[in-house]
Amino acid sequence: MGRTVVILGIVVVAVYVLITAFVAVDVTENVIITQFGKPVRVFTEPGFQVKWPDPVETVIRLDRRLRPLDSYVGEYLTQDKKNLVLSSFILWRMVEPMRFIQTVKNVEAAERRLSDLVSSELGVAIGLYPISSFLTTEEGGSKIPEISDKVAKSSREHALREFGIEVVDVRLRRLTFPEQNLRSVYARMRAERERMAKKYRAEGEEGAAKIKAQTDKEIREILANAYREAQVTRGKGDAESIRIYAEAFKTDPNFYKLTRTLEAYRKFLDEKTTLILSADSPLFRYLESPPEER
Repeated sequence: MGRTVVILGIVVVAVYVLITAFVAVDVTENVIITQFGKPVRVFTEPGFQVKWPDPVETVIRLDRRLRPLDSYVGEYLTQDKKNLVLSSFILWRMVEPMRFIQTVKNVEAAERRLSDLVSSELGVAIGLYPISSFLTTEEGGSKIPEISDKVAKSSREHALREFGIEVVDVRLRRLTFPEQNLRSVYARMRAERERMAKKYRAEGEEGAAKIKAQTDKEIREILANAYREAQVTRGKGDAESIRIYAEAFKTDPNFYKLTRTLEAYRKFLDEKTTLILSADSPLFRYLESPPEER
Protein backbone atom coordinates (compact mmCIF):
# COMPACT_ATOMS: atom_id res chain seq x y z
CA MET A 1 0.00 0.00 0.00
CA GLY A 2 2.78 2.39 0.93
CA ARG A 3 4.61 1.61 -2.29
CA THR A 4 1.48 2.33 -4.32
CA VAL A 5 1.07 5.74 -2.70
CA VAL A 6 4.69 6.59 -3.46
CA ILE A 7 4.32 5.55 -7.08
CA LEU A 8 1.08 7.51 -7.37
CA GLY A 9 2.77 10.55 -5.87
CA ILE A 10 5.67 10.24 -8.29
CA VAL A 11 3.24 10.01 -11.22
CA VAL A 12 1.32 13.08 -10.05
CA VAL A 13 4.54 15.07 -9.64
CA ALA A 14 5.76 13.92 -13.06
CA VAL A 15 2.49 14.92 -14.71
CA TYR A 16 2.56 18.29 -12.93
CA VAL A 17 6.15 18.87 -14.04
CA LEU A 18 5.34 17.96 -17.61
CA ILE A 19 2.25 20.16 -17.70
CA THR A 20 3.94 23.21 -16.17
CA ALA A 21 7.21 22.76 -18.08
CA PHE A 22 5.59 23.41 -21.44
CA VAL A 23 4.15 26.77 -22.48
CA ALA A 24 1.79 27.31 -25.43
CA VAL A 25 2.32 30.77 -26.94
CA ASP A 26 -0.61 32.15 -28.95
CA VAL A 27 -0.08 34.39 -31.98
CA THR A 28 -1.98 37.20 -30.23
CA GLU A 29 0.20 37.31 -27.12
CA ASN A 30 3.67 37.59 -25.66
CA VAL A 31 4.68 35.31 -22.78
CA ILE A 32 7.05 36.45 -20.04
CA ILE A 33 8.78 33.84 -17.88
CA THR A 34 9.52 34.90 -14.32
CA GLN A 35 11.87 33.06 -11.97
CA PHE A 36 10.68 33.44 -8.40
CA GLY A 37 8.83 36.63 -9.45
CA LYS A 38 11.69 38.17 -11.49
CA PRO A 39 11.27 38.40 -15.32
CA VAL A 40 14.03 36.39 -16.97
CA ARG A 41 12.99 35.86 -20.61
CA VAL A 42 10.27 36.47 -23.19
CA PHE A 43 8.59 34.23 -25.75
CA THR A 44 7.20 36.19 -28.72
CA GLU A 45 6.95 33.50 -31.39
CA PRO A 46 3.79 31.32 -31.41
CA GLY A 47 4.21 27.65 -30.59
CA PHE A 48 5.31 25.45 -27.65
CA GLN A 49 8.16 26.57 -25.41
CA VAL A 50 9.92 24.89 -22.49
CA LYS A 51 10.61 26.31 -19.02
CA TRP A 52 11.30 25.13 -15.51
CA PRO A 53 8.11 23.87 -13.92
CA ASP A 54 6.12 25.91 -11.43
CA PRO A 55 6.84 27.36 -8.98
CA VAL A 56 10.44 27.78 -10.12
CA GLU A 57 9.35 29.62 -13.27
CA THR A 58 5.89 31.06 -13.82
CA VAL A 59 4.10 32.53 -16.83
CA ILE A 60 2.69 36.03 -17.47
CA ARG A 61 0.67 36.41 -20.64
CA LEU A 62 0.37 39.83 -22.31
CA ASP A 63 -1.99 40.62 -25.20
CA ARG A 64 -0.02 42.11 -28.11
CA ARG A 65 -3.07 43.26 -30.13
CA LEU A 66 -4.14 46.84 -30.73
CA ARG A 67 -6.03 48.37 -27.81
CA PRO A 68 -8.36 51.42 -27.71
CA LEU A 69 -8.29 53.82 -24.77
CA ASP A 70 -10.55 56.77 -23.97
CA SER A 71 -8.60 59.24 -21.87
CA TYR A 72 -10.34 61.20 -19.14
CA VAL A 73 -11.78 64.65 -19.81
CA GLY A 74 -9.42 67.52 -19.00
CA GLU A 75 -9.35 71.31 -19.15
CA TYR A 76 -6.54 72.97 -21.10
CA LEU A 77 -5.35 76.52 -21.76
CA THR A 78 -4.82 77.83 -25.30
CA GLN A 79 -2.17 80.28 -26.46
CA ASP A 80 -4.55 83.23 -26.07
CA LYS A 81 -5.51 82.13 -22.53
CA LYS A 82 -8.86 80.49 -23.38
CA ASN A 83 -9.96 77.34 -21.59
CA LEU A 84 -10.85 74.22 -23.56
CA VAL A 85 -12.42 71.04 -22.24
CA LEU A 86 -11.55 67.95 -24.27
CA SER A 87 -10.65 64.29 -24.21
CA SER A 88 -8.68 62.06 -26.55
CA PHE A 89 -8.96 58.63 -28.14
CA ILE A 90 -5.75 56.56 -28.04
CA LEU A 91 -4.79 53.43 -29.98
CA TRP A 92 -1.85 51.54 -28.48
CA ARG A 93 -0.20 48.16 -28.15
CA MET A 94 2.59 46.57 -26.19
CA VAL A 95 5.77 46.00 -28.27
CA GLU A 96 8.53 45.50 -25.68
CA PRO A 97 7.21 42.98 -23.15
CA MET A 98 10.21 43.03 -20.80
CA ARG A 99 10.25 46.80 -20.42
CA PHE A 100 6.47 46.80 -20.13
CA ILE A 101 6.41 44.29 -17.26
CA GLN A 102 9.31 45.98 -15.46
CA THR A 103 7.76 49.48 -15.57
CA VAL A 104 3.95 49.29 -15.57
CA LYS A 105 3.35 45.62 -14.58
CA ASN A 106 -0.15 45.27 -16.11
CA VAL A 107 -2.60 46.71 -18.62
CA GLU A 108 -4.60 48.77 -16.10
CA ALA A 109 -1.50 50.54 -14.83
CA ALA A 110 -0.24 51.00 -18.39
CA GLU A 111 -3.48 52.71 -19.44
CA ARG A 112 -3.33 55.07 -16.45
CA ARG A 113 0.27 56.03 -17.22
CA LEU A 114 -0.49 56.36 -20.92
CA SER A 115 -3.53 58.54 -20.27
CA ASP A 116 -1.44 60.82 -18.04
CA LEU A 117 1.28 61.01 -20.68
CA VAL A 118 -1.09 61.89 -23.53
CA SER A 119 -2.89 64.45 -21.36
CA SER A 120 0.43 66.13 -20.58
CA GLU A 121 1.49 66.22 -24.23
CA LEU A 122 -1.96 67.50 -25.16
CA GLY A 123 -1.65 70.38 -22.73
CA VAL A 124 1.72 71.36 -24.22
CA ALA A 125 0.43 71.20 -27.80
CA ILE A 126 -2.79 73.13 -27.13
CA GLY A 127 -0.81 75.88 -25.42
CA LEU A 128 0.92 76.59 -28.75
CA TYR A 129 -2.29 77.42 -30.65
CA PRO A 130 -4.94 80.17 -30.28
CA ILE A 131 -8.64 79.40 -29.87
CA SER A 132 -9.25 80.19 -33.55
CA SER A 133 -7.24 77.08 -34.46
CA PHE A 134 -9.98 74.94 -32.91
CA LEU A 135 -13.15 76.85 -33.77
CA THR A 136 -13.27 78.48 -37.18
CA THR A 137 -15.51 78.64 -40.24
CA GLU A 138 -12.67 79.29 -42.67
CA GLU A 139 -11.68 76.46 -44.97
CA GLY A 140 -8.44 74.88 -43.77
CA GLY A 141 -8.38 77.06 -40.64
CA SER A 142 -8.78 74.22 -38.15
CA LYS A 143 -5.51 72.92 -36.69
CA ILE A 144 -7.03 69.95 -34.85
CA PRO A 145 -5.55 67.28 -37.20
CA GLU A 146 -2.14 68.95 -36.91
CA ILE A 147 -2.38 69.05 -33.11
CA SER A 148 -3.47 65.39 -32.98
CA ASP A 149 -0.50 64.33 -35.12
CA LYS A 150 1.89 66.33 -32.96
CA VAL A 151 0.55 64.80 -29.74
CA ALA A 152 0.68 61.29 -31.23
CA LYS A 153 4.31 61.75 -32.30
CA SER A 154 5.55 63.08 -28.95
CA SER A 155 3.52 60.50 -26.98
CA ARG A 156 4.85 57.70 -29.19
CA GLU A 157 8.47 58.60 -28.40
CA HIS A 158 7.94 58.82 -24.63
CA ALA A 159 5.72 55.74 -24.32
CA LEU A 160 8.10 53.53 -26.29
CA ARG A 161 11.16 54.71 -24.41
CA GLU A 162 9.63 54.55 -20.92
CA PHE A 163 6.99 51.79 -21.01
CA GLY A 164 7.68 49.65 -24.10
CA ILE A 165 4.33 50.80 -25.54
CA GLU A 166 3.70 51.82 -29.14
CA VAL A 167 1.19 54.66 -29.49
CA VAL A 168 -0.36 54.08 -32.92
CA ASP A 169 -2.61 57.16 -33.02
CA VAL A 170 -4.12 59.91 -30.89
CA ARG A 171 -7.27 61.81 -31.90
CA LEU A 172 -9.30 64.48 -30.14
CA ARG A 173 -12.68 62.99 -29.32
CA ARG A 174 -14.54 65.72 -27.47
CA LEU A 175 -14.09 69.48 -27.71
CA THR A 176 -16.08 72.00 -25.71
CA PHE A 177 -15.68 74.89 -23.30
CA PRO A 178 -16.16 75.42 -19.59
CA GLU A 179 -19.71 76.38 -18.77
CA GLN A 180 -18.75 79.94 -17.84
CA ASN A 181 -17.15 80.50 -21.26
CA LEU A 182 -19.86 79.05 -23.46
CA ARG A 183 -21.89 82.26 -23.65
CA SER A 184 -18.98 84.37 -24.90
CA VAL A 185 -18.01 81.63 -27.38
CA TYR A 186 -21.55 81.47 -28.77
CA ALA A 187 -21.60 85.28 -29.08
CA ARG A 188 -18.33 85.20 -30.99
CA MET A 189 -19.57 82.44 -33.30
CA ARG A 190 -22.81 84.38 -33.89
CA ALA A 191 -20.87 87.56 -34.71
CA GLU A 192 -18.64 85.66 -37.13
CA ARG A 193 -21.65 84.12 -38.85
CA GLU A 194 -23.32 87.52 -39.13
CA ARG A 195 -20.14 88.95 -40.64
CA MET A 196 -20.04 86.19 -43.24
CA ALA A 197 -23.76 86.63 -43.93
CA LYS A 198 -23.26 90.35 -44.52
CA LYS A 199 -20.34 89.60 -46.81
CA TYR A 200 -22.36 87.10 -48.86
CA ARG A 201 -25.36 89.43 -48.90
CA ALA A 202 -23.21 92.33 -50.16
CA GLU A 203 -21.67 90.12 -52.83
CA GLY A 204 -25.15 89.00 -53.88
CA GLU A 205 -26.44 92.57 -54.06
CA GLU A 206 -23.40 93.59 -56.10
CA GLY A 207 -23.98 90.70 -58.49
CA ALA A 208 -27.68 91.54 -58.75
CA ALA A 209 -26.87 95.20 -59.50
CA LYS A 210 -24.49 94.15 -62.28
CA ILE A 211 -27.08 91.81 -63.78
CA LYS A 212 -29.79 94.50 -63.57
CA ALA A 213 -27.53 97.10 -65.17
CA GLN A 214 -26.64 94.71 -67.99
CA THR A 215 -30.31 93.81 -68.45
CA ASP A 216 -31.36 97.49 -68.55
CA LYS A 217 -28.66 98.16 -71.11
CA GLU A 218 -29.86 95.30 -73.30
CA ILE A 219 -33.50 96.48 -72.95
CA ARG A 220 -32.53 99.99 -74.04
CA GLU A 221 -30.63 98.61 -77.01
CA ILE A 222 -33.55 96.39 -78.00
CA LEU A 223 -36.06 99.25 -77.68
CA ALA A 224 -33.80 101.60 -79.61
CA ASN A 225 -33.38 99.08 -82.42
CA ALA A 226 -37.13 98.40 -82.45
CA TYR A 227 -37.94 102.14 -82.51
CA ARG A 228 -35.47 102.67 -85.34
CA GLU A 229 -36.94 99.82 -87.34
CA ALA A 230 -40.47 101.09 -86.61
CA GLN A 231 -39.56 104.58 -87.80
CA VAL A 232 -37.99 103.18 -90.94
CA THR A 233 -41.08 101.04 -91.58
CA ARG A 234 -43.41 103.97 -90.85
CA GLY A 235 -41.41 106.19 -93.15
CA LYS A 236 -41.62 103.64 -95.90
CA GLY A 237 -45.37 103.32 -95.33
CA ASP A 238 -45.87 107.09 -95.37
CA ALA A 239 -43.83 107.37 -98.54
CA GLU A 240 -45.87 104.62 -100.17
CA SER A 241 -49.08 106.31 -99.01
CA ILE A 242 -47.97 109.66 -100.43
CA ARG A 243 -47.04 107.94 -103.69
CA ILE A 244 -50.47 106.30 -103.92
CA TYR A 245 -52.23 109.58 -103.10
CA ALA A 246 -50.12 111.40 -105.69
CA GLU A 247 -50.95 108.87 -108.39
CA ALA A 248 -54.64 109.08 -107.49
CA PHE A 249 -54.51 112.90 -107.59
CA LYS A 250 -52.93 112.81 -111.01
CA THR A 251 -55.56 110.40 -112.32
CA ASP A 252 -58.65 112.27 -111.04
CA PRO A 253 -57.99 115.45 -109.06
CA ASN A 254 -61.67 116.04 -108.29
CA PHE A 255 -62.21 112.55 -106.96
CA TYR A 256 -59.06 112.90 -104.85
CA LYS A 257 -60.35 116.17 -103.36
CA LEU A 258 -63.72 114.58 -102.68
CA THR A 259 -62.27 111.55 -100.86
CA ARG A 260 -59.90 113.69 -98.83
CA THR A 261 -62.75 116.01 -97.84
CA LEU A 262 -64.98 113.11 -96.85
CA GLU A 263 -62.14 111.64 -94.81
CA ALA A 264 -61.78 114.99 -93.07
CA TYR A 265 -65.54 115.02 -92.33
CA ARG A 266 -65.27 111.55 -90.84
CA LYS A 267 -62.52 112.65 -88.50
CA PHE A 268 -63.99 115.86 -87.06
CA LEU A 269 -67.76 115.64 -87.58
CA ASP A 270 -70.07 113.83 -85.12
CA GLU A 271 -73.35 114.48 -83.26
CA LYS A 272 -71.68 116.78 -80.74
CA THR A 273 -69.69 118.85 -83.21
CA THR A 274 -70.72 122.38 -84.17
CA LEU A 275 -68.95 123.51 -87.32
CA ILE A 276 -68.61 127.20 -88.22
CA LEU A 277 -67.33 127.80 -91.75
CA SER A 278 -67.09 130.75 -94.06
CA ALA A 279 -69.37 130.79 -97.08
CA ASP A 280 -66.49 130.26 -99.48
CA SER A 281 -64.82 127.42 -97.51
CA PRO A 282 -64.11 124.32 -99.63
CA LEU A 283 -65.43 122.13 -96.81
CA PHE A 284 -68.68 124.01 -96.68
CA ARG A 285 -69.12 123.57 -100.41
CA TYR A 286 -69.82 119.80 -100.08
CA LEU A 287 -72.21 120.38 -97.18
CA GLU A 288 -74.14 123.18 -98.86
CA SER A 289 -75.58 121.49 -101.95
CA PRO A 290 -75.99 118.06 -103.44
CA PRO A 291 -73.09 116.80 -105.51
CA GLU A 292 -75.07 116.97 -108.75
CA GLU A 293 -75.55 120.74 -108.37
CA ARG A 294 -71.80 121.48 -107.95
